[in-house]
Amino acid sequence: MNILHIDSCALGDHSTSRQITAAAVAALTAADAQATVLYRDLAAAPLSHASGPLLQVISQRWDADIPMHAELRAEALQSASLLQEFRHADVAVVGAPMHNFSIPSTLKAWLDRLLEMQTAAGRPRAALRLLLVTSGCAVMGLQSEDELLDNHELQLRAAFDFIGVDRVDVVRTLADLQQITGLNHAA
Repeated sequence: MNILHIDSCALGDHSTSRQITAAAVAALTAADAQATVLYRDLAAAPLSHASGPLLQVISQRWDADIPMHAELRAEALQSASLLQEFRHADVAVVGAPMHNFSIPSTLKAWLDRLLEMQTAAGRPRAALRLLLVTSGCAVMGLQSEDELLDNHELQLRAAFDFIGVDRVDVVRTLADLQQITGLNHAA
């Protein structure tokens, strides 16, 4: 089994999403001795945000009047590599905490690249299982934390559906992880 493990929370190892993604990956690798894990920490090694020229290149709508330079070519190759990593995974464990009413900008940069690359590739269905780990903080105001997280998760499900992921399991707590996966998490 090929596991793609994505963390995006900037708060470090004490963040809820990082603790749950680590437990999910530990449980998956314990259940399959042949499992391989590719780890990306988008907070520690952030991708650049997609510029207009990069979006044109990766979506195959290049304007020949814009000069192609080495940095742009490298960004386009990296984007293709990210999509390949995603497609190659049997299971993707993605930490998607809610920061300031949205996903972290580092995760958004990763998703932007996948969405544009997948659009250009014709959107074949992705044959993987996605464990989407969401978390948030209590917010004082008109909406409850659950309502905010429900909206957060709905938007993420829509993005991954667009990419072609049919099987998305949302995990908010370690108890959810065990219930959804049927796996015992490793502490």
